[in-house]
Amino acid sequence: MAALSSARSLLLLQLLGLQVLLLPGSAVSSPEDCTFPETTNTSSNFSIKADSNIYKTNKTYTVTFSGNEDLYSVILQAVDKDNKSVGHWQNPDHLCNDSVLYQVKNFNGTIFQANWTSPNCSDIMEVEIRAFSFYFNYGATFSSFKLDRKAPTPSLTTPKSSAQKAYTSTIIDIIQLLFVYFTSKLIS
Repeated sequence: MAALSSARSLLLLQLLGLQVLLLPGSAVSSPEDCTFPETTNTSSNFSIKADSNIYKTNKTYTVTFSGNEDLYSVILQAVDKDNKSVGHWQNPDHLCNDSVLYQVKNFNGTIFQANWTSPNCSDIMEVEIRAFSFYFNYGATFSSFKLDRKAPTPSLTTPKSSAQKAYTSTIIDIIQLLFVYFTSKLIS
């Protein structure tokens, strides 16, 4: 009986190692790491904006995400022109090195909001708000927009998204299903 339990444990570890080796992009990192994904998806109905596009010191902005049916978490970052993290995000679930992570709770499928307060520093002329949004069904999306002290122009207020597709391989899906199947068989 002990040999069977030992063999199950060994097989489970081997399957887990195989999944991490074959599917490094799908391996889940701890939320405290706030690791930005290497690939993102553009097939979402994702929109991000702030209540104002004009940057002011010591002002709280409401950043709104809309059209996100399967959103489960968001990593947010606000950076100045030197790519240094600035300001303060209110009530994040996890603090990261230069960003914050929000776990979406009781999401109604249309709107998620986060509040960011700009620093009390008159040297900053513009801030870029960056967002990685993670979805249950199709990976992650990246979007960003800028807050500028000057009057906004259409090119500054248009969100941008990356163009790479994530997690679309049928082989990856099959391997993950086999991993789940064998894991459940080992546990039961």
